[in-house]
Amino acid sequence: MTLTAYRRDLRARKRELVSLLTQRQKIDQRMAQLQPVINHLEGLCRELGAKVAHETAVNLELTTGLTDLARVTLQEAYIPVSASDLKNRMEVKGFDFSKYSNPLASIHTVLRRLVKSREVKVVPQKGGKKTYQWITIIDNFLTAMQTMAKAAAQQSQPTEPNTLRPSKASQLKSVTPQKR
Repeated sequence: MTLTAYRRDLRARKRELVSLLTQRQKIDQRMAQLQPVINHLEGLCRELGAKVAHETAVNLELTTGLTDLARVTLQEAYIPVSASDLKNRMEVKGFDFSKYSNPLASIHTVLRRLVKSREVKVVPQKGGKKTYQWITIIDNFLTAMQTMAKAAAQQSQPTEPNTLRPSKASQLKSVTPQKR
C-alpha cells in the first residue's frame, strides 16, 4: 500500500471511531435516563406495597453495578467531582453500599480504572486534591483532530536536502592512481 492509501485508511478508521464513540455516548445517556426511572418505579412499588414487584426488583438487581453507575454519574455531573462527591451522588441514585466494607476505596479503584481506560480524566484541585471528570465524545474528537493536525504539520514541513558526503572509499579511489 502507498502512503496515501494508509492515510486514507487512517482517516476512515478515525471517522469510524468517532461514530462508535457517538453511539456509546447515546447509549450512556439512555442508561442515565433509565436509572432514575427504575429507582422511582422501585420506590412506587415499595410504597404501594407490591411485595412481588419489590422481590422481583431485588432478584433481578435492577440497580446497575458500581462501575456502570459511576460512569453514568460522572457523565451527568458535567463538572469535576471528588470521590466522596461521587459516592454521595450514587447514594442519592439509590446505590446500596452496604455490601462494601470500604466504599470509598472501591470508588477510588473504579476511578483509577476509568482514568487508565481514558474514560475519565483527573482534574487537580488546590491543596493536592483530585477531582474526576468524564471525557466527552467532543473531548475525544478534539484530541483526535489535534493529533491529525500535528501529524499533518509534521508531514508538510520542508525537509532539508540530504547533503551526502562521498564515502572515504570513493574519495580514496579518486585520489589514488589506478594500476593498469
